[in-house]
Amino acid sequence: MSVIPVLVKREFTSRVKGTAYILTTVVGVLVFVGLTFLPPIMERLSNSFTPDTIDLVVVDHGSESSLLPSLLELSREREGLTIRDASGLDERDAYRQVLDEGLSGLLLIDGPLCTLVTPDSKNVILNDEIRNVVNQAATMWRAAELGLTQEEMQSLFNAVDFRIREVAPEREDGTEVDGAAQTQAMVLAYFLLFMIYTALIMYGNMVASGVAEEKSSRIMEVMVSTVKPLELMFGKIIGVGALGLLQYAIWISTGIIMAAMGKTGFLGGLLGVTEPLGSIPLESILWFGLYFVLGYFFYASIFAAAGALVSRVEEVSQVVSLLMMFIIVGFFAAYISFLNPNSSFAVIASLIPFTAPMVMFARIVLANPPIIEVLASVVIMLLSIIVGTWISSKIYRIGILLYGKRPSIRQVVQLLKG
Repeated sequence: MSVIPVLVKREFTSRVKGTAYILTTVVGVLVFVGLTFLPPIMERLSNSFTPDTIDLVVVDHGSESSLLPSLLELSREREGLTIRDASGLDERDAYRQVLDEGLSGLLLIDGPLCTLVTPDSKNVILNDEIRNVVNQAATMWRAAELGLTQEEMQSLFNAVDFRIREVAPEREDGTEVDGAAQTQAMVLAYFLLFMIYTALIMYGNMVASGVAEEKSSRIMEVMVSTVKPLELMFGKIIGVGALGLLQYAIWISTGIIMAAMGKTGFLGGLLGVTEPLGSIPLESILWFGLYFVLGYFFYASIFAAAGALVSRVEEVSQVVSLLMMFIIVGFFAAYISFLNPNSSFAVIASLIPFTAPMVMFARIVLANPPIIEVLASVVIMLLSIIVGTWISSKIYRIGILLYGKRPSIRQVVQLLKG
């Protein structure tokens, strides 16, 4: 009878009550809750940063055509905007007035050049608001110069009603692309992609560290006398993987619950803003789970073999650093694929086992790739898991009993030939 279920239970129960696991789970729940409340929080923060009033002292250096009359007219039309004409004052005296009365700043007009003198140049929001005021005044001034009304001048800057319709080669009709939905899909893809990236690194390191920890304590010598090395490896991989699935199930459930609460209007009535997780497609969650599992088992078997090659836990980071580079490359490849999910680069990267879990998932969420490419990616990942597990098991079988100096690459190759 296989002892893998016993090993899985041992690995799961020994870690599920750990402080680090509980803490990361709680943090993840808080992140999902925070994402639900993020839009109203950001909106209120933005409103709190936006200045209610702008009080400018303006010094015009006497050019024939000036923005000053337009600024004064704009101040009469716009609430909260005050323009003080200080053209008769010296720049130093005008700036002294700004400092003494705590005004927004001093605006120097010299022909087409406008310079804002302010005691706080780091206030980006205030600077942008003043820049918008100056641009509005410039639009009014140009309209007067060209003999146009302000409405006629404004019409020159109206954006074109530009839409995108996607028509597949095998179909005659098409579907219009919803820009807002596309942006939401990109945000969702990036967030879930980052979760896969974090999971591969975190749980891969957990597998490698667990193997090294047991090996350094010589527990491994006792265990291999009664349990096959391959069963040990699978027990650890499945046990840690179950931790990850449980944790992500809790996180995703939290997101769905918060989204449902938002749709009922409870959170909307409380905060007055629609929650961003209210339309997470179920198929995206299912694809996320599939590629999380495929990516985890592919990398976990390799991380387990890497952990078996070291004698101390302190040496794990040196061995797994190369594996982490592959994960990082996969993340950046998926990020680049956001620009064109159907490019040759994205297609190739979605079929390479080291990058497929992240790149193909991003393509599925963003571009709806051909089903043949999705199936090819899944089959390649399954074959890679089988091959990777076979190779890793040979290294693991010998490596767990190696102590002292870490084996070289040549010795690892010899282990594979044995």
